[in-house]
Amino acid sequence: MIYTEMKCVILNKSIMNRILLFIFTALSFSFLNAQEAANNKVQAGLSFYAGLNGIRPETKAIEKNGLGTNLGVGMTLNYGFTKTLGFSTGLLFDFETFKYKKGNTNLYYYYDDSEIRNKNGILDDNGILNPSTSTKLYSLTNRTVKPLYLSVPTLLLFRTKFIGYYRYFGKFGVINNFLLGYKYFDSGANLASLDPTDVATSFNNDNMTAIRKDLSLYKGFVSISGGAEWNFTGTTSLVAELCYNYGFVNITRADALTGDSDKNRTIVSEFDINGTPTKFEKLPFKQNQLVLKVSILF
Repeated sequence: MIYTEMKCVILNKSIMNRILLFIFTALSFSFLNAQEAANNKVQAGLSFYAGLNGIRPETKAIEKNGLGTNLGVGMTLNYGFTKTLGFSTGLLFDFETFKYKKGNTNLYYYYDDSEIRNKNGILDDNGILNPSTSTKLYSLTNRTVKPLYLSVPTLLLFRTKFIGYYRYFGKFGVINNFLLGYKYFDSGANLASLDPTDVATSFNNDNMTAIRKDLSLYKGFVSISGGAEWNFTGTTSLVAELCYNYGFVNITRADALTGDSDKNRTIVSEFDINGTPTKFEKLPFKQNQLVLKVSILF
């Protein structure tokens, strides 16, 4: 009986020793992996993000019309000045949608096929309507914009030291977006003639662009984000972060630098008694984004 009890105690000690050895080995491996990642000054890899876009109109001519989407893919690069302070940048392609609708006034534009004409393209030097034979007048109700941007983040990176396999971080700085192209998807009505009081027929104008681009070539965001990094093997990490981006640049183009300030504008809100446009709207608005970003860094 005593022999049996002693044997059980020895076996229990043996099992306990193995468990302690396994825990020690796992913790050592975790520490070594984390040390390897922590000692790596440069991290680079692939990123994917998805989120929501909202706009902030700065005119009563348009209103928000729900939320748009934001999808992006590209390369992220982190450089560590120290183990807890660094710089984050990259090159990412940003596929967006944002929406607005007409506000307290009717909005119109002239177009030929898939090209929207600006003031300079529809009025002659004397301010007289000078359309081509194929020009049509469109009454705009709702618009979805689908731009493509090249995004270049310039962010300070603040992070903790590794706690096991994990470390946590925050980022703050500016995200710079450069316009590569865009399309308009409009709902509204075609006018039977170039007279804004003529009969209107419901019609969707898809894949439209302006002859002179009326979106700004640059837009910027103040960005703040936080997240976690999981170092699952060697110097390879899986990173997840939640970002809030506050736009500080108007998405629509500013006034022309020379000549008439509104010569590049496309949206008309007022006409004279002869049907000639007399007021072209600027439609200024800025943007907010909430984005979830996932990266694999090496």
